[in-house]
Amino acid sequence: MADFGPGNRSFHSTTLGVTTNPTTSALIAAIDSTVVDGFVPAGARPVLATWLLGASTNVTWALEQALSTGLDMSTAGRSQVVVFTASNQTAQYVTRHVVEPGDQFRCRVLSTFTGNAGAKIIIEPLV
Repeated sequence: MADFGPGNRSFHSTTLGVTTNPTTSALIAAIDSTVVDGFVPAGARPVLATWLLGASTNVTWALEQALSTGLDMSTAGRSQVVVFTASNQTAQYVTRHVVEPGDQFRCRVLSTFTGNAGAKIIIEPLV
């Protein structure tokens, strides 16, 4: 069992606001590798990721830990969780990961739709 480290600060996604008419390639929220590299020592570190997601219609989301900016998870992915949110509802999902230098966290929709979507990712280092 992991616990939060004393004095460890959380890191928040840099994408803000609402995305209108998102496509499958649009990153609704992301924490890029420059943020991750700032707190991951050589090797790896366990983290807790909190994902806050919502949209104006029913949406299927991909919550991803990726090795690169490529969207093909068969080559760029470390892990992917697929979740669903109902129309005009917000949901919170919590996942655990082992993060390595160069990794990034991102969420995107798995099908294009007309409407609005918003998301936030928070990662917290664990001991």
